[in-house]
Amino acid sequence: MEPIQSLYKIRPVIDYWNSIYEMPEELLRDIYKAVRVQTFQKGELLLVPGKTSNYASFVLEGLVKSYYLKDDDMTEVVTKFLYEQTIITSIFSFYSRRPGNEYIVALEDTTVASLHYDAMQELLKNHPVFNTIIRVTTERYLFFLEVELYNMRKPLAEDRYRFFIKHFPHLQQRLALKDIASYLGMTIETLSRIRGRYRKAV
Repeated sequence: MEPIQSLYKIRPVIDYWNSIYEMPEELLRDIYKAVRVQTFQKGELLLVPGKTSNYASFVLEGLVKSYYLKDDDMTEVVTKFLYEQTIITSIFSFYSRRPGNEYIVALEDTTVASLHYDAMQELLKNHPVFNTIIRVTTERYLFFLEVELYNMRKPLAEDRYRFFIKHFPHLQQRLALKDIASYLGMTIETLSRIRGRYRKAV
């Protein structure tokens, strides 16, 4: 029997998967056995280049970013922010079982519900319903990723910033200006000017 505290902690991920497909008791029992609750302190690395991503993690509380370093000048390039009720992993590394090239670091004290790749394969093999849940979860992730990539390639900095405040308004006060600027592909000075114009317009 899992500790009551652990069962309570992973309730958000259970609710999320149940919203896709109501899970039978047999699957729930196996999920409770397989999922690990992990806590990372602010600044702690969840993944580094050269390491294979073994876990897909559901953010219960906190905030992380993924980034890589440019080869020419080692500048940090932020690729994604992951927050409550989003999934953390390196998609390439997790599914290919090969080392990736990105860092994932906690920006706040962060608690996640983690599922190891091997445990996920066992759940998929033993529970056909779980295949549907993982497929829909992956479809949602890839759908937003494509929208995100399209908007990040827009030539006008104002359009990229507009996308950010539309989809991540709750993150503006939680993120450093340099991280937002890196994610949006602009300098801190450009971002500050755009934010100033938006404040005046409100």
